[in-house]
Amino acid sequence: MAMLVALAAFALYAPTLGYDFVALDDEAFTYANSVVKDGISGQSLAESWTTAPENYWAPLLWTSFMLDVEFFGSGPRGFHLTNVFLFALNAGLLFVLLRRWTGRTGVALAAAALWTLHPARVESVAWITERKDVLSGLFFLLGIGAYVEGRRRGRPGGVWLAWLCMVAGGLVKQILIVLPAALLLLDVWPLGRIDWSRFWRSGGRLALEKWAFWLVAAALTFPPIWFHYDRGAMLDVSLGHRLAMIPIHYLFYFRKTVWPVGLMPLQPDLPFQMGAFLVGLAILIGATWGAWRFRKEAPWALAGWLWFVGLLFPLIGVVWAGQERLATRFLYLPHVGLLWAAVLAAEAWLRQRNWNGKRGAVFCLAALAASGIQTGRLLPHWRDEASFSAAVWKYNSGHETAGLLGGDWLMTRGKWAAADAAYARGANKGNKRCFARLCWLRLWCGRAAEIDGLWDEFERASGIRLLEFTSRDVAADRQILWTVRGQILRERGDFDGAIAALGEAVKLDADPASFTVAEFLRTCHEAGRPDAGAAAAARLRAAKGIEIREWRDLLPRYLQFWQEGGRGLAFGYFEDYARRHPDDGLALNNMAWLLATAEPDGLRHEGMDEWPATALDWAERALAQGGEDMSGAWDTLAAARANAGDFAGAVAAVERARELAKQAGEWTLDVQLQARLAEYRAGRPWREPDERGKASGRKPGP
Repeated sequence: MAMLVALAAFALYAPTLGYDFVALDDEAFTYANSVVKDGISGQSLAESWTTAPENYWAPLLWTSFMLDVEFFGSGPRGFHLTNVFLFALNAGLLFVLLRRWTGRTGVALAAAALWTLHPARVESVAWITERKDVLSGLFFLLGIGAYVEGRRRGRPGGVWLAWLCMVAGGLVKQILIVLPAALLLLDVWPLGRIDWSRFWRSGGRLALEKWAFWLVAAALTFPPIWFHYDRGAMLDVSLGHRLAMIPIHYLFYFRKTVWPVGLMPLQPDLPFQMGAFLVGLAILIGATWGAWRFRKEAPWALAGWLWFVGLLFPLIGVVWAGQERLATRFLYLPHVGLLWAAVLAAEAWLRQRNWNGKRGAVFCLAALAASGIQTGRLLPHWRDEASFSAAVWKYNSGHETAGLLGGDWLMTRGKWAAADAAYARGANKGNKRCFARLCWLRLWCGRAAEIDGLWDEFERASGIRLLEFTSRDVAADRQILWTVRGQILRERGDFDGAIAALGEAVKLDADPASFTVAEFLRTCHEAGRPDAGAAAAARLRAAKGIEIREWRDLLPRYLQFWQEGGRGLAFGYFEDYARRHPDDGLALNNMAWLLATAEPDGLRHEGMDEWPATALDWAERALAQGGEDMSGAWDTLAAARANAGDFAGAVAAVERARELAKQAGEWTLDVQLQARLAEYRAGRPWREPDERGKASGRKPGP
């Protein structure tokens, strides 16, 4: 039967074997982790013990990831396979333990199956990073099993084996500090070493005999607190507020247990609400009183309820640190006690009413089916970065990091206005990466002057110095911030400072033809220091065959940036180009076409109110500079007139363009002109489709 439970667990999560990494921590914990990425070696094993990658000291966790790389390579499949296999072992082992403790196969099967199928398990299994749960959970279950068997048989070796399991599990995840409290509850049920009536008088003796476990718990408590303090992740929240939120947090977990919808990481902090506080407090007091009342007839009820409350307590919000105060994966161990109590209570209730086992089986199967269906619905959210980011943004958009993931996802879909709002939400909560991307996006809109004020405001409000980097600031984020700073300094007229900042960004940029490189070269030429950009220009020439000898050679780059969505940025360059080279009719024509035919994107681009008049002016100048006999010039003029609201003039211009196209045998162009003519006659300007993000998922930035 245990094998069947394990196989069912494996089958349920088998789809994840084809899933990719997700956009939250997986990269940093696995294939890009300096300790993990090359597999097992003497050096990597030593570093797993002597360093704390990602500020997380967990030698056995890093070793397990190294073994994945060693046997399966650095792709996601091997990591997922190990997670699913470990979870299946957890599920089968839980059934064995409950069968031993209750002596009833049906009860053990129901409780183990409910725990296995509950949607709260998805986060722990489908998320590669949460190997922490399934591996530490295995050691936890082995430890409590060894303890119960050792006590039942009078063999101290079982107790010490439980201690070793605690040590091993603690080297994966420090949550095993709860193990001695769990053992104390097991002394009451199923061991019966003490009953609840004598617990308050004699429980201290049983607690003291677990001194070795408490010492390990004390040792395991230190690393996470130290690393949170060390990286400034401890939140300055008053003790009164933290205590007041405890009943609200318990209510959150109770609700997610009975109604498990929207279970994704990055749950935002809950506000204090008196109603939620009172309901949570009533549940805690009422359930505890009810379980205490039936402590003699049903000692397992109080044990299971206190298991849930007690094992969840270290994560309930007494200490506020990191980016999550609430997470459904925290229910991995607490759910064991709650579900065994629920199943045993349901069985007792059915017996009291003299209902046969078939009715209970029907109710249980209905609950299992509902849980399995909901788990199946949640799993696809973990398929890849896009699916994951979309789901996090959908369910938990109030979290600062959800703003980052949601913004990146929206950018790849070409929804830049919505991405701007997502980044702004995260930046307002003090997220440095959201702020960097918000600035980057607004740079593409040409709003460098606005960003100048935002930079100072963010540093003041958050207390974060944006150019003081830590090991957690990856190269791409550093590049963005140096680029943003360079643009701000150029806007202020500090060209030397701008060249220095943009030069730092170029060093971090792997793309020799990027926006950052173009802006760096532009700034060097405008400052009269083209030699400062010689190395970047040479790299661009070698990689792409693009020659930048003077300022005007950058025009093709800015034409491309416009088409990629950087309209405000490109327009600033276009205006300078038109002033510097007023006789370049071809350039004027091309720039006018882009301005006149741009599909509105919902963003506020610098100078966008001037585009209709400017496009018309440039189109007329291009026509006057030798374009009278060119169908393309008349086509652009027609588009510019329509964009400015002169549809009669647009019709006249496009008809002239058709005449010239027919004379030149440009039949394909004539077909296109007919389509535009129909739009102008209908009183609509011609719009070129906005393809940003639709084909390749490309977004501005590294």
